[in-house]
Amino acid sequence: MNRMAAVLLLAGTFGSACTYIEERRDLMSGGPQRREATAQAELDAERQRAAGLAAQKSQRERELDEVNGRLTRAQASLDDQNRRLAAALKAKRISQAKHDELKRSIDGLKSDAGELRARNDADRVRRNGPTDAEKLKKLQELEQRRRDLETALQAAVSR
Repeated sequence: MNRMAAVLLLAGTFGSACTYIEERRDLMSGGPQRREATAQAELDAERQRAAGLAAQKSQRERELDEVNGRLTRAQASLDDQNRRLAAALKAKRISQAKHDELKRSIDGLKSDAGELRARNDADRVRRNGPTDAEKLKKLQELEQRRRDLETALQAAVSR
């Protein structure tokens, strides 16, 4: 039994000596400094990545806010056109048929604007990806249709 204890003690001492020598060799060759430099480089890379993500998020929020502002302005313009159309009908400056035609156009534009607003709100909740190019194209088309409707309304009322 004593012999067994002596063997275990000797093995433990030899193992400790090897560990000490390995640690000393690592220390002398700059191992801790290398590991610290590597960890610092990884930390710096993650900080840069986080800053880039923050910038992307900020850009996306600005894009979504701009789309929302354009939709709000389009909605206000459609509301104004709707009031002017009702006033023109009341003053008998346009026929009921023309009123109904223009009213359907206004209602269609309002519906499309509502769909785009819902899509924009959904994009805000999703929080990933760029602003949808298709959504921006539809917004431009909606704005063009609104301008065309404005022209048609002015022409109908001025007759």
